[in-house]
Amino acid sequence: MRESTSTSESTVARLLGRVLGRHGSNPTSGDAPETDARERRRVGPAVRRVLLHMSAVFAAVVCAALLVNYIIMPIIVRRGDLTVTPDLVGVPVVEAQKMAEAAGVNIRVDAERPDPTVPVGSVAFQTPRVGTEIKRGRTVGLIVSSGADMRNLPMLTGLNARQAQLDAEHAGFAIEDVVEVHTNHVERGRVIGTDPGGGAVRPLGTGVRMLVSLGPRPVELMMPSLVGKTAEEARLVVEALGLVTRSVKFERGRRRGSREVVVTQDPVGGSHVVEGEGVTLRIGS
Repeated sequence: MRESTSTSESTVARLLGRVLGRHGSNPTSGDAPETDARERRRVGPAVRRVLLHMSAVFAAVVCAALLVNYIIMPIIVRRGDLTVTPDLVGVPVVEAQKMAEAAGVNIRVDAERPDPTVPVGSVAFQTPRVGTEIKRGRTVGLIVSSGADMRNLPMLTGLNARQAQLDAEHAGFAIEDVVEVHTNHVERGRVIGTDPGGGAVRPLGTGVRMLVSLGPRPVELMMPSLVGKTAEEARLVVEALGLVTRSVKFERGRRRGSREVVVTQDPVGGSHVVEGEGVTLRIGS
């Protein structure tokens, strides 16, 4: 009975020593330091794992908070503050104002300029261009059409064709077609008339058709035969008909002292020619 009591007291003492040892009290038993060392060796790694896990979780939470606060939220806020410029070109200014308000932007008319394709009072150009991403409340600059730029076509009749073309281009028109005709009343190379006529009011860049004289129509003639005539006789006949001696060719092997005459001609005798046409003669003996 006494031995059992001693054993129980020894066990209680050891347990009490362990408890007191964890709270910094002096050990009451000789084997308490050994027990505490074993306890620390067993508990230490587990505590370190828990602390590392908690540190990783804390770091992740901090990083997530920074990412949301400084990157994601500004993007969301900025995206909500952006809009896209509407297509205002060709739209009357009053209607453009309504479209701009619906898109969350303002408009400002910067200038007016002529435009041959956009009606008067409608938008001819906008800045920024259609589809540009801008902040709400920003202003879109507009250039409004004042209609086609109307000009007076200068008087070109009677001028030579080159001068008429220069005058038309200087006034803002383009010579798009030139028709040449024979006439007995207007000198060759001069303008007979234009379409539209001189003084007409037309949009800038309008094309002009121009009628130019080729002079009187050539007279058709019957080419005489010049074969057997001397070179001088043949030349006089050609000039009298209003023709032109184009060239005179001498045959090789001419006999010395023999009479030199036309042996061939082009055009040949009897063919139809017109005034101003050239004639080729071949001289032989």
